Amino acid sequence: VLLHEVKGQGDPIVLVPGGLSGWLSWIPHAERLSKERMVVRVQLRSIELAEAGEPFPEDYGVLTEREALHATVNELGLDTFDLAGWSHGGLVSLAFALEYPDRVRTLTLIEPEAPWILRETGHAAETLAGNEAYDRSFTGREITVDDLKDFLVRAGLGEPGDDFESLPQWPVWVRNRQVLSIFGTIHDYTDSLDRLRALDIPVLAVKGTDTTEQDAAVVDDLAAMVPRGRLLELAGGHASHIENIDRFLEELETHIAVSKMR
Repeated sequence: VLLHEVKGQGDPIVLVPGGLSGWLSWIPHAERLSKERMVVRVQLRSIELAEAGEPFPEDYGVLTEREALHATVNELGLDTFDLAGWSHGGLVSLAFALEYPDRVRTLTLIEPEAPWILRETGHAAETLAGNEAYDRSFTGREITVDDLKDFLVRAGLGEPGDDFESLPQWPVWVRNRQVLSIFGTIHDYTDSLDRLRALDIPVLAVKGTDTTEQDAAVVDDLAAMVPRGRLLELAGGHASHIENIDRFLEELETHIAVSKMR
């Protein structure tokens, strides 16, 4: 079972975080959403282990997180719920919805790290190969602060030379930086485009205007393939749903409301 916090009452929504910021990134959204619904904020197992200074299991992967999420919603007695995931959490959320589609009322994915989609479509192939090599270069070693800064730039969370240390999320990034050592595992996960095309639930696919080529391509492919997909573009980079929280929450509420009318 994943670490989790439940806030509010009503129809449940589960929020799955990015693989570096963790569940703290969803606090502002949860505060507002919990006024009218039950909000379940979960922590990825990888970040839980990194914060505790514990080693990652040798068999750690996307399925580790997917099945821990499954155990969590079962423990909470959530038969069906709205599901939203960002980045690494977006990949986990998509994997969950593909495996357990009857549990998910609506799916919201903010730039999910789902390179398997691009492997299947053949889009952004050169960029994908470079990013996979980069992600796998962290495997099995201690992650330095310079590694972290380089990753933040590549991930579209800043520009070269930015004063990352002055950002409020810097202490969290530094504390969690060892999770970069398992980011190569996102490339080990695979699925089928047939299952994606058969995912008949409302999907809101979100990207930032200034995001990376790979993340933009994943979102575009995702929105085009699912039967009930809608593309949302927000100003900013990889964290556009945080940079534009008012607009994002408006679109999220519309996405959920429209699904209830069907």
